[in-house]
Amino acid sequence: MRPALAAVFLLALAGCAAPRYVYERRNATPAQLDRDLEVCRREGFRPSRFAVWPSNRYDWDVVNRCMERKGYQVRPPED
Repeated sequence: MRPALAAVFLLALAGCAAPRYVYERRNATPAQLDRDLEVCRREGFRPSRFAVWPSNRYDWDVVNRCMERKGYQVRPPED
């Protein structure tokens, strides 16, 4: 019974992981991407949101819209 309970717990935690996105903009340097993403993360940060992982305190819709306003294409990663 315990291995099954542990498996359910781990799957639940995995479901809490933050979504990942790829941000692409022509001629954007890695440093520029980091700066823009930091600005957008600050805009999308929700300190009152309960989260197991700190990255889940971000409203990723807000972050992604911000990055799109800055000229980035936003897409999920190709796994």
